[in-house]
Amino acid sequence: MVTHKIMIVDDDPHICEIVQAYCEREGFLSACSHNGEDAMKLLASFEPDLIVLDVMLANDNGIDWCRNARCYKNAPIVFLCSHEEDEVKISALSYGGDDYVTKPFSPGVLMAKIEAHLRRVSTGRREQLLELPGLTLDYNVQSVIMGRETIFLSKKEFGLLSYMAQNVDRVVSVDALFQLIWGMESLEDTRTVAVHISNLRKKIEADPAKPERIVTVRGTGYMLVAEGALQE
Repeated sequence: MVTHKIMIVDDDPHICEIVQAYCEREGFLSACSHNGEDAMKLLASFEPDLIVLDVMLANDNGIDWCRNARCYKNAPIVFLCSHEEDEVKISALSYGGDDYVTKPFSPGVLMAKIEAHLRRVSTGRREQLLELPGLTLDYNVQSVIMGRETIFLSKKEFGLLSYMAQNVDRVVSVDALFQLIWGMESLEDTRTVAVHISNLRKKIEADPAKPERIVTVRGTGYMLVAEGALQE
């Protein structure tokens, strides 16, 4: 059984205690932070499946924090709003929030929303995976899973690997990769593809100097080799 991790960001310790108690009752792991700076550190270390976030933190704006967090994590965010104004709720949802509960709130209602979003994510994640022998791409968090290791990639690295994975064991031209990832209007040139491929190899190759997964096809481009082909 999967144990979901819930991160709570609220400057009111009492609210944190209540939400954590209900999370534990449902079998979830939980962690709490009381300010934006500590919450960003917790986001990286705890890797939550869902975030409960107060709109108004002491010395911080929860909506701004949400916008920054979205650069690193796509986990659902349920806002706790102490305001009834539609403008606040619209802003919360427009800048990365998935749902909201108005204070004072019913813990039962909050938990029902949390469980609903976790079910949605679990269903969606099965559709966000591209599985190859020895390598799985996770489109939800732009990562590649190799064995038991999860490797996070930059947007362009993931784009390159994703396109090659969709054309596994086939040569993909440098020009095709460049146009797909950088586009016609880019001020870069095709040499940037080689730079990003080199960085990608450092993350997924056992020996980047002697690549076996992403091979160079001289004069043409690159090919992602399926793991089974490496063992033949």
